[in-house]
Amino acid sequence: MNEVIIEKNKSTIIITLNRERVLNALNLNMVRIISKNILDWKNDDTISGVLIKGAGEKSFCAGGDIVSVYHDRNKGNNLSYDFFKEEYLLNYEISNFGKPWISLLNGIAMGGGLGLSVHGSHRIISENTITAMPETAIGLFPDVGGGYFLSRMNNSLGVFLALTGKSLDGQNSMFSGIGTHLLENSSVNDFTVKMIALSNYKKDDIDFLLKDFDKKSKIIPSLENEINFIDRHFAKDNIKKIFDSLEEENDEWCKKQLDTLKKKSPSSMGVATKQLELSKKLNLKECLSMEFRICQSMMSKNDFYEGVRANLVDKDRNPHWEPKTVQELDEFQIKDYFINLEEKELFIP
Repeated sequence: MNEVIIEKNKSTIIITLNRERVLNALNLNMVRIISKNILDWKNDDTISGVLIKGAGEKSFCAGGDIVSVYHDRNKGNNLSYDFFKEEYLLNYEISNFGKPWISLLNGIAMGGGLGLSVHGSHRIISENTITAMPETAIGLFPDVGGGYFLSRMNNSLGVFLALTGKSLDGQNSMFSGIGTHLLENSSVNDFTVKMIALSNYKKDDIDFLLKDFDKKSKIIPSLENEINFIDRHFAKDNIKKIFDSLEEENDEWCKKQLDTLKKKSPSSMGVATKQLELSKKLNLKECLSMEFRICQSMMSKNDFYEGVRANLVDKDRNPHWEPKTVQELDEFQIKDYFINLEEKELFIP
């Protein structure tokens, strides 16, 4: 089975992520297939743009295939180095593509799936879309350029999403800025057919076509009603202050967020808070380089493997974090995740 199907229709490259059984989770082979071709597509004047979608109706891409990274831990294949390095390089190439990169975020689009889409020009959201950056639940952090796009969301929304891993429906995905256009489910196929029938188009042509399909919803996104709470409690520069703020107010909304946060890796939350604060002043290339440092540090520690084990392998939902609580976090421990990797640094040309 081809894990990535690549077709050409007139001047459009159509990429289908084809691992439907595992919700089109992105593995190293898939990264390499897309990476091998992306520069050719960029430089080929007969190609106007790329349309990327997931096989089936359930998922665009549920994230990186981190279960494979987990199982590779003691095999010595360096998958935790190669996968994240090549994935981040692909994220940057998408941002630098210079032509329309149109992602159909049908169903689930999380983690590495957002890395394949948010750095492109068009993110098509529909009524069945579910987006999230859920990494703190598995002892990781919002990578694939997450520091860049989350830190640029309005108010403190990005910090909130990074720490809680909250899943967003179509309306909230638009409100957050993850999506650029909202289409009804029934319109997605019609848009796709008309789009791939175009020849020699540019971004403005896709924008014009989308005007015929863009859904102007009157539904108020639920996040809009939460944004004042989010700003009040998540506009802090470290995770302990966020916990303190939520505990002091202690209303129903705060209790709900605390219940959610207490299930996440304390180290991951501490790192993510610092990551987003630093990312505000960095470009995407710098963010990805920093994220690679964090990632490789996490691969050498317990929480990532424990989080994947508890949530995705054994599925007992009972990870044993080190440290166990945010109160036990040491600022010097958090700084260790950001140390330069010397010869193993991620170099982005």
